[in-house]
Amino acid sequence: MTFNKKAIDIFWINCGGMSLREYGDRNVGDTFFNVLTFSYTEMEPSESVTKSLRRVDIDIYEGVGRIFDISKDNGPTLLFDCGIYAYSSDATLPEGIESGSYVKMRFYLVFDEDYFGQLRMNGEFLYKVIPEMQYDWRVKDILIMIEEEIGKKNFAKLPVAYTSSKGEIYKRIRETNAYEDCGEDFNTSYILICQML
Repeated sequence: MTFNKKAIDIFWINCGGMSLREYGDRNVGDTFFNVLTFSYTEMEPSESVTKSLRRVDIDIYEGVGRIFDISKDNGPTLLFDCGIYAYSSDATLPEGIESGSYVKMRFYLVFDEDYFGQLRMNGEFLYKVIPEMQYDWRVKDILIMIEEEIGKKNFAKLPVAYTSSKGEIYKRIRETNAYEDCGEDFNTSYILICQML
């Protein structure tokens, strides 16, 4: 794998409030060890065979890399290598794209929720086949999306930190509080801006 950490080592990663309610809140400065998962919005064959990755909106990345179907051992699961590794469970290849081919893809990044340890490739645990899929992270910044009235009320005094191309408003916070930030019934959306260590 060729990946220049000096060129790209900050990642904007989606994190839902429901996930934090289960696995624990995050503060700016926290460090942890985790795997990336992805959810793609577009995938097409790529003429380029140069791996690349760039952020095109607050939470959307575009990458060129190799896509692998590892469903045989796991049920529908894809593995993407664009210079970093990420996997997607419950995902299949679109028609016309073969496993191992280069693709251009737009996708969201999310942290794994303990499923990675169960994944296999050719009968072996994936973490043994590709141990470098697990990265060390440090939270550099946290953004919260302000959607509903309770969120607007709770964070009214904070300035807008970012507005997405779809008009979504994000504000900067120092720590998550998934049970309180936007109410018990609201699935709060955060962006964790993390440095790969």
